[in-house]
Amino acid sequence: MRRVLFVDDEPNILEGLRNLLHRQRRKWEMLFVQSGREALEVLAREPVDVIVTDMCMPEMDGATLLKKAQELSPRSVRIVLSGHSELEAVMRAVPVAHQFLCKPCEPAVLESAVERACNLQSLMNEEGVRRIVGRVGNLPSLPRVYSRLTTALSKDTVSASDIARILKQDMAICAKVLQMVNSAFFRLQRTISGIEEAVAYLGFNTIRQIVLAVEVFRNSHPQIQPKISLEALQAHALLVADLASNLYAEKRGKEDAFVAGLLHDIGKLVLAIGLPAHFDKTIAEMKDRDCPMYIAEQRVSGVTHAEVGGYLLGLWGLPYPIVEAVASHHMPSRVDAKEFGILASTHIANALIHDELSSIAGGSEQHSTSLDLGYVESIGVEARLPEWRELARQRVAAGSD
Repeated sequence: MRRVLFVDDEPNILEGLRNLLHRQRRKWEMLFVQSGREALEVLAREPVDVIVTDMCMPEMDGATLLKKAQELSPRSVRIVLSGHSELEAVMRAVPVAHQFLCKPCEPAVLESAVERACNLQSLMNEEGVRRIVGRVGNLPSLPRVYSRLTTALSKDTVSASDIARILKQDMAICAKVLQMVNSAFFRLQRTISGIEEAVAYLGFNTIRQIVLAVEVFRNSHPQIQPKISLEALQAHALLVADLASNLYAEKRGKEDAFVAGLLHDIGKLVLAIGLPAHFDKTIAEMKDRDCPMYIAEQRVSGVTHAEVGGYLLGLWGLPYPIVEAVASHHMPSRVDAKEFGILASTHIANALIHDELSSIAGGSEQHSTSLDLGYVESIGVEARLPEWRELARQRVAAGSD
């Protein structure tokens, strides 16, 4: 059974949750406490799969509790339950909360959020990696991107498309904005995967608060390992995102494909920051075996950066097609898909960009990734590969100018 901890300083709220969720008692072991102090005592005694906490509580608020819980029980999924009037307070929880739900919360919404969190956990059977993902709140962003964003937000004439263009250059900030807009806190009836649409919906003030809450340039940020270049990782992500969006015909598909391409390697950041020993072993394995990173990762731990990235984005509540594309972009055949979609565009774009970079490097590019031709044939787009390879050449050439 999954163990779920509910925290609220109002006894009536807890009693209401107990009654509303009574039917889940055979699936969940539910614990109810009235303060952050009691919650931490529970976490110190026994593991908890999911923590659902109110935001505004005396003595210790939800953001402080989740920060402490992140350190004490990093594998736990952390969910904030709060009211719309508490938006400013909720922003303090942005770096440490995985999901946001709005009070009053329908039982079905809460049940779905907890079930989804538990299902994502079951997909990741590597406890060590789950712990590392649990410790990640903020991912590093490029200083020039942050500078451009804050400068743009200070102008009266800035538009949603202006802000979206800046956000699209940075996988960390982009992911956080999508996490917030798709959280149940904002009560959307559908998912939003387009950056410009997210900016327009949230508004500039909320975007500004998110950027400040993420605190992407705190001096306490762990440093990326020297073996990985943030600039190079971002440049590759943009190439893949651009190509993936141009493989897709429909406007909505283009936006989803761009986001999936932009975030497809976010798991590399997680591992480089949170599991440096694992990262060092992977790099050594790549050199010894002359193989792509995901193959080396499978040999080292059985878990790839793609799965880690998909797990993180799933916890953050991003649309499932994007999570699926990120998690399986190296191994698309394990997904039962019969037509071209976001997963296909991400896999193909990533493989073609890698192949083109490998060709430019004289075939010695360690990170070159094989295109799954069987998968490409199964979805009926093999005839378009020559056209898409040429497009990849053009994008790489343009990016190197």
